[in-house]
Amino acid sequence: MITLTDALPEVWAPNAEYIRIKCLYDCYKDDKDVLFWQQDGGRAYISFASGDMTVFCENGDYEEIREFISVISPRSIFGSLDVLRTLGFKNIHSVFVMSHKADISGNTAGDSLQSREIYDILNVKEFSLPEYPYFAVDFCRRLNRGLADYFAIKDKCAAVSFNTGNYALLNGIVSREKGLGTIALNAILQKNYGRELLCCCEEELIGFYEKNGFIKRYKAGYSCRQQA
Repeated sequence: MITLTDALPEVWAPNAEYIRIKCLYDCYKDDKDVLFWQQDGGRAYISFASGDMTVFCENGDYEEIREFISVISPRSIFGSLDVLRTLGFKNIHSVFVMSHKADISGNTAGDSLQSREIYDILNVKEFSLPEYPYFAVDFCRRLNRGLADYFAIKDKCAAVSFNTGNYALLNGIVSREKGLGTIALNAILQKNYGRELLCCCEEELIGFYEKNGFIKRYKAGYSCRQQA
């Protein structure tokens, strides 16, 4: 049975879907507009915010989850590629989940920027962003609660991560100048020192992350509802 839950366990494995759910929970657990469910005491966890759903499932009841999703009818859904396929999704944009133990010490100097400036750096056609007002509220809320980190150089590069416990998720990285992508990535690893940092990347970026010490974990994916 899928039921609403007001408690989620700490992250126990490098899994991008559950880390994403837990990062959202840590920041929005008292917000009645953001919902969290569990199936049968932990076989699956589901989050839902502003039309976007994330599903984490381990040996769950897929038929029940499939029916549940059809009722909620999310705008988009994120999960592992295997789970999304088992749930019957066809139009899936797949990404590779990669991870790296953040073992780089130090503190690379960056610029202190406003949320609008960071948004403008990240706002490139290859990178999907929500509308700025939503981004700003969410980013500042997480940052003010110690649940996010960023590194940026004005007009040139930016990287943003969300964290929960011993894990962090790279939420976005863009470099507008050659060579600054590695600097931004290493800087965000420094800010998450001691955690395991995960990212979801396109196939053509695997080499970049592997060069910087990341290893491939598995494939995940996004599926968006077709507009009428």
